[in-house]
This record gives sequence, structure tokens and C-alpha cells, in this order.
Amino acid sequence: MQPTMHFEPWVLVAGLGLFLFGMMMLEQALRTLGTRSFRHLLRDHTKSPLRGVLIGIISTACLQSSSMVGLIVLAFVGAGILSMSNALGVIFGVNLGTTFTGWIVATIGFKLSLTEYAMPLLALGTLGVVFLNPDYRRHSQARLLLGIGLLLMGLDFMKTSMEFLSEQLPVSIFSDYPILLYVLGGLVFTALIQSSSATIMIVLSAIHAGVLPITTAAAIVIGANLGTTSTVLIGGVKGSADKRRVALSHFIFNLVVSGVALALMHPLLTLITDKLNVTDPMYVLVLFHSLFNGLGILIFLPIVSPFARWLQARFTDDDLIGCQYITKVSPSIGDAATEAIRQEVIRLFYKVLILNLRVLRIRPEELLLGFKGLEVYEQIKQAKSSYDDQYSEIKHTEQQILQYANRILREKSAEQETENVSKLVHAARDLVYGAKSLKNVRQNVVELRMQSDDEELIETLRHDTRKIYRHLLTLLEHTDPVLLEEKIPQLQEEINSSHDRLHQLITRYDNSDTIGIPLSSLLNINRELLVSNQMLGSAVRDLVTVK
Repeated sequence: MQPTMHFEPWVLVAGLGLFLFGMMMLEQALRTLGTRSFRHLLRDHTKSPLRGVLIGIISTACLQSSSMVGLIVLAFVGAGILSMSNALGVIFGVNLGTTFTGWIVATIGFKLSLTEYAMPLLALGTLGVVFLNPDYRRHSQARLLLGIGLLLMGLDFMKTSMEFLSEQLPVSIFSDYPILLYVLGGLVFTALIQSSSATIMIVLSAIHAGVLPITTAAAIVIGANLGTTSTVLIGGVKGSADKRRVALSHFIFNLVVSGVALALMHPLLTLITDKLNVTDPMYVLVLFHSLFNGLGILIFLPIVSPFARWLQARFTDDDLIGCQYITKVSPSIGDAATEAIRQEVIRLFYKVLILNLRVLRIRPEELLLGFKGLEVYEQIKQAKSSYDDQYSEIKHTEQQILQYANRILREKSAEQETENVSKLVHAARDLVYGAKSLKNVRQNVVELRMQSDDEELIETLRHDTRKIYRHLLTLLEHTDPVLLEEKIPQLQEEINSSHDRLHQLITRYDNSDTIGIPLSSLLNINRELLVSNQMLGSAVRDLVTVK
């Protein structure tokens, strides 16, 4: 491109557009190529807030997309894979990771002829996107090359435009306005274009061309740091409670960090230029950007646990009884989606357990004390639902799980994910069948309780149910996977022994006059109780063996 001899605003706008479009293409390519490995990294290596910070820095620097990292973090929080405190660590790290782009551009971006490097990338990228099958991995690699090429060309347009602007605009013009005005300008501009990276690239182009003084540039970058939260805030306004918590945490973190950066702007710039002897204004700016984000991490990391607890208290889900996990995670995010189903099926197990205890008139508080199901019971008790409402909600949850699982299976899931999802769907159906079995004899149980004088039979039924349910809960929550092969047969033996014991008690009677209800009704209760317990046992076995 032959440069014109005067500043043309459309060249700057075109450069910005190419840069943003390149960022979008790059993110789409990386979403296909890199997110599976990143999901495993995030799942396996964020066991503490500090490790979360490190993973946030590394992943954002590599993927060059804070929005993609934020999306996956949000999904993992919704699926119960990441705790809020560890997720906060990743979010803090993301802010520092975004500064990596500035370092690359400042180091090599203005020292090379970007168009020379952009053209081969654009040629290979565009041809690959046009001629390669979109289902092939090569197509995503072509999109990656195209995205990088567009980024370089957009940056070159902005750099060229700023060079012509510097010939017509004296630097002194920017010293006549208060610093807060530039902070506000950076905030508004970044919120409008939804990219802090693009704002920083324009500022670096202006510094390279000598258009902006360093203090003005630093103020704009501070505003951009806060303006980048607009995307998350907009997305979190009508989202789930976890989504709103993540959005609020991102905003509060950036607000505090930007306030600290503004208050310490001159001391930090003096430290960089005088103490660290950095003279290149582009390096001064990117170092300033990295320093104040790093300082923010040092401020928040020691208080991450109380901050997470404070966030947990800010929002609650409107529907406490309905699905709590699969509604928060996109089916396209494989690992998180599978874990979301698993957590939802575990929650369904608690619902079925509580419903069955209602049939047998056993207090759930006694049985669930020390187990996670107690929280589910408190939510059900708060809703004051009838038995039929609870059963309908269980059926509705099963339907939602099945629909969600089908959406996952329609995606190009890994073989292990497909196997796990199928096993979890089987568990959900077993659980509903376990609830249906006791529903079938609910009226018989009421008759037994109201009309029978055989306290031994009633107490044996309740005692055995408590024992079996406690075994199920322990197996699900507290059993070492190594011991599963030993514990599962023990559970089955307990279920069969209970059935035989009750059968012996029932068959002592030869007619309904002695016990108060027909013998056939007692046998129905025992048979359906056996089926229900077997179904619950099968579901728990599937849940604990999901890899």
C-alpha cells in the first residue's frame, strides 16, 4: 500500500477493524484447536487461588483471548469443577496475561515490516479457509493464520496512520486536559469496541509515532483496563447467580486495580524510568500495564477466600429446586458439560432419596447429616412442595438432563466423554425408576402405617432403609475409588438381605385379618422396595465409576 502524505481517519478505522476481525478469527480458531488441552489444564492444575493465578496468566498469554478463558472458567464454576475462590485466582491471572500482547507488539511489532509478514499468512489463511473442509483440523489452522495476518495488517495500518498524524499534531496538545478525561476516554472507547488489546495497540502506535506523551498514554490504558469489564458485566446481568458473581468479581477487581494505578501512576512511571532505567516509551507503557495488574493480584490474593464468601452471599438462584448445573454450562464445553451432568445427577439422587424417605416417613435430617444432600433437603423444605410436585420436578429434571446429554452427544465429543455421558443418562433413568417404584406402593405404605399393628415389620422396614441409604450416601461421597469393587457387592448383599428379612416377616401371616391389610399389598411393598433400592444402587455405581 502506498502511504498518503496526510492523515486519513479511515486508514486508522480500517486498521482497527482489521485488528478486531483478526482477534475474532484467532479466537474462533483457538476455540477449536486449543480449548480441550486448556480445559484439562484448568481442571487439573487450579487446586488453589495461587495456582489459578498462574494458569490464568499462562492460558491468556497463549490463547490471546481473555473472553475465551473467562467463558471456560464460568462454565467450570457452574459445573462445580472450580470453586469460586480458585476461579477468582484464574480471573486475576487473566488480567496480567492480557499484557503479554503489548509486550509482543512493543518488542517486535514496530521493528519489522508487518505487511511483509502479513501477506504470506493472509495468502495461506484465506486459501485454506476457502478450499479446506470446515470439519477438518487444517481449516481451523488456516483460520489461525488468517487471524494473525489480519492482526498484523491492522496494526500496520494503525501504525502508518499515527505516523502521518504525528506530522500534523503537536504533542503539547494533550497536556492541556486533565488526566481523568483520558481515563474516561480509554474506558468508553474500550467498552464500545469490546477489546482492551485494540485500545492498547492504538496507544502504542501513537507513542511510537510520538503523538502521545507517556502520562496521557498511561491514563488511557488505565481506563481501558476498567472498560474491558463491560463485556462480562453485560453478559452477567441476566445470567445465573454464579455468572453474576464472576461478573461482579471481575468488575470489582479491575475497579480497584485501576484506582490504585491512577493513584500511583506518577510514582510507578518514575520507578520505571529512573530506577529501572527504561527509556523506550513503549516499554515504559507495557511495563506500567504489567506492574499495576501484578500489584492488583498482590492486593487481592491474600483476601481471595473472604472475597469469595462475600460474593457467594450477594446472589442466589431464583430456582433453588430446579437444575443447578446444566443450566450454567454450554454443552459445547465437553469436560465441564460432562461434570455438570454428573453433578446434576448426584443432585437428582438426593431428590429421589428425600422423596422416598417421605413415603416411608423417615426424617431426612437424621440420615443426611454430614452429607451434601442436606443442603438439597433444606431447599426442598423451603419450597414446601407437595409429594406430587416433588415427583413431577424429578421427572422434569430427568427430561432436562436427557435433552442436555443429547446436545453434548451431537457435538464432536471424545470417546471417553460419550461413554461417561451415556453412563450418567443411565444413572438418571435408574433414579427416576427408583422413585417411581415407591410411588407405585405409596398408598400401600400409608395403609400399612395406619392400619397395621405390627410395629416390628414397620420398624424393620425403616431400619433397613436407613442402613441401605446410608451405605449409598457413603459410597457416593466418602468411598475411595480403590475400594469400590469391594463396597458395591456389600451394598447388593444388604439390599437382598433386607428383602429376604421383610419377606419372612410378611409371610408369617396367612390372611389380612391378622395384619390389617391384604398380604398381596405387603408383598407389593417389599417387591417395589427391592426394585427401588436396586435402581438406586445401580445409579450410584454408575456415578462413582464415571472417569
